[in-house]
Amino acid sequence: MREYVSDAIVLGIEPSREYDRAVALFTKELGRIRARVTGGAKILSKFAPHLDPMNRVHVRLAHKNGFTLTDALTVDRFAGVKRDAKVFGAALRMLALTSALAPEGEPDERVWHELLRSLESGKPDIQLIASHFGYDLAGAGCERCGAEPAPYFALATHALLCANCCVRVPENALLLLREA
Repeated sequence: MREYVSDAIVLGIEPSREYDRAVALFTKELGRIRARVTGGAKILSKFAPHLDPMNRVHVRLAHKNGFTLTDALTVDRFAGVKRDAKVFGAALRMLALTSALAPEGEPDERVWHELLRSLESGKPDIQLIASHFGYDLAGAGCERCGAEPAPYFALATHALLCANCCVRVPENALLLLREA
């Protein structure tokens, strides 16, 4: 078993088994990873206040057949971002896009620094994150019909879609990257 200690940004958290959770993290050293949080769904879990999406946390992880979170401490909650609903929504979309596009277990310092800069400044830059992964949002047309603009991103197919073509995709599988 190996142990890792790192700073991370919480990309998201979801239920896993009865009392456990799974957390998606983006770290400077390990890139995007998924870790099991044993007992994370219990009311008195020591992890609960630290694993809110968008928090910057200092984590300790054990790795044996996958990552398990053994300790977490909040470094920054980015309260300035969370105060403004429009900025908060853009930041959540930026994290969702990172979670969808960043390969698991591949460190990427540029993405790490861009996520931090965006959250610290309170100006999430979805276009910069998308362009890092090869998506030019400014000149993009719809993957299906070629219409512009194509403000929606289909999470399952990684396709940019226009407002007309996205109606065939379930709402929970779409990400609005920019206003049409």
